[in-house]
Amino acid sequence: MAYRTGIAVAAGMCIILSGCKDLGVDAVSTGPNVQINVVTPQTVLGKPAHEILHIISAKILWDQVCLCTAAGGDSLNLHADPLAVDLDLTAHTKLLLAGRIPAGTYDRIRFTIHEPGDSEALPDSAFADSTQGYKRCSVVVEGLYHETPFTFRSQQSVRLEVLFTAPVTVSASGEMNITLMIDPYAWFTEGALFYDPWNQISEINGRIRNAPIEAFRDNDRNGEPD
Repeated sequence: MAYRTGIAVAAGMCIILSGCKDLGVDAVSTGPNVQINVVTPQTVLGKPAHEILHIISAKILWDQVCLCTAAGGDSLNLHADPLAVDLDLTAHTKLLLAGRIPAGTYDRIRFTIHEPGDSEALPDSAFADSTQGYKRCSVVVEGLYHETPFTFRSQQSVRLEVLFTAPVTVSASGEMNITLMIDPYAWFTEGALFYDPWNQISEINGRIRNAPIEAFRDNDRNGEPD
């Protein structure tokens, strides 16, 4: 499986300001009809510790996850609360959430990379930095840079939109699987450049906002577009 950067129209992401509609769909009585999965590309495998960059774990805090209809662009709420996205660095597809939305055709997913407030409940304690008075974080990456251990924390909040490689049709019955491919190595690299996790924080934050993500229908959950 190769990592596809795609193009902006097909699989890019951008900062947006709009929120999600909550249509009050009852997921308990009718069951989910859509599942959202995450996967890392095969290129994350086989990264020895002696390379310039070796990532051991990568977590992102999301909230306000919604899908957008292809006709009219309405955003329909799928998950409103903070959600810990713990990337699987073995390149296996991982179920993130399941929910129910109205049947229809959707062409993008929206979510916020979310810096939690001081009083906000956290789904994972990793998003509170105990070395900095439990300062709240939206992204936490642990790894080795030139064989020296590091923990990178981002405190940005940004609303992102990712277009599907092709629109997906969700029916009232059955389940549609959508997979997002996210490469945490792309946050620290740009072409042949490697960004220092201690001294190039703004550059890494920029990559978190703008590094390509691919989203696609993946009903067999093999990490490849159907």
